Amino acid sequence: MGGLNENSEEVFSPIGYGDITIDCGANYGVISQKMAEKGALVFAFEPNPFVFEELKKRVGPYPNVICINKAVWHKNDKLRLHLHDLYHTDPAGSAYASSLLNNHPVTNPNKYVEVEVIDLTQFIQMLNRPIKLIKIDIEGAEFELLEKIVEQNLHLQIEKIVVENHEWLIEGLKAKADHFRGVMQEKQIHNIDLNWI
Repeated sequence: MGGLNENSEEVFSPIGYGDITIDCGANYGVISQKMAEKGALVFAFEPNPFVFEELKKRVGPYPNVICINKAVWHKNDKLRLHLHDLYHTDPAGSAYASSLLNNHPVTNPNKYVEVEVIDLTQFIQMLNRPIKLIKIDIEGAEFELLEKIVEQNLHLQIEKIVVENHEWLIEGLKAKADHFRGVMQEKQIHNIDLNWI
């Protein structure tokens, strides 16, 4: 499978009015906006405080987007969100890189903000409704979350999950990615795509 991205019609064309979508690592809201334009109810999670303000500006005209200034992962917590070296001098230019992991090569482990983290599996259970699409771009924290989603069989109530996979970037992630691919193969999971870019 080739890489999917914001221009991949096969990801967005099935979304219709009233569908539920979740954008994890919403950043500036490009994907949230595309979901919203289809009429979906969008839950947009973005933990970076500067980026969150920009996200709200972008999707402000859409009453069907709920912006949540939290990180998502496989547990509820309060954790450090590690920031890019240039974050304080160029927050817009360095906004693409912030991570809960302290070994992300594009972030500085000594530059961080404390953020609320929610367990996305609990959020999905609370919604208790079928979900059309979840986009996950959480800078290296994706596999713990995906494992828990599958452990709890929550992937069965989600039509499509697209994931930006950072195994090429972050040390130690390849083993987690390979393990999860094995789980997907064993359980015959076809609605999770690890090729979002």
